Amino acid sequence: MAAVAATAVLLAVAGCSETSQYAMPSDVCGVPVAPAVLEPLLLPGEKVEQSTALSRPGAPHCYVDVDKEGILSVQGEVIAADQDPAVRREWQVSGATKIAVGDDARVSDINVVAVAACTYQGEARKFVVQAERFYPKRDDATKRRQALTDFMKAYYPAAQKAVGCTS
Repeated sequence: MAAVAATAVLLAVAGCSETSQYAMPSDVCGVPVAPAVLEPLLLPGEKVEQSTALSRPGAPHCYVDVDKEGILSVQGEVIAADQDPAVRREWQVSGATKIAVGDDARVSDINVVAVAACTYQGEARKFVVQAERFYPKRDDATKRRQALTDFMKAYYPAAQKAVGCTS
């Protein structure tokens, strides 16, 4: 009987360590995203924090930490209409598959990139967003790819609007 009680206590404690004690955010650094879309990308923990320290006009950057551990990086940038975003290293997605977001988007096991033509400050441009999920060995790659895809589908249109890039 004591062994059963001890096992139940251990399972309860282990179960608690796998849940988040923080309220799931409803935005990523001011860009609205449903908590249900964001939750699969974040790790369990006690506190979630967001930073826009590297953001500048036309180039939003957001870093999401859980318990002071970097979990998610989201970077956007308005670029020239004739620029190929795949030329820049941070927007290259090796081992990726095409997904339906913007004009072109790719998802891999750890990141997702989407790009679309837009008008920014009266000029033809492109808006590109890259999201990277750190600590890939802590969860299932197939689920993570789906979570990254779902995130980009929800985040990209809202981020494009927030930066002032219109279709």
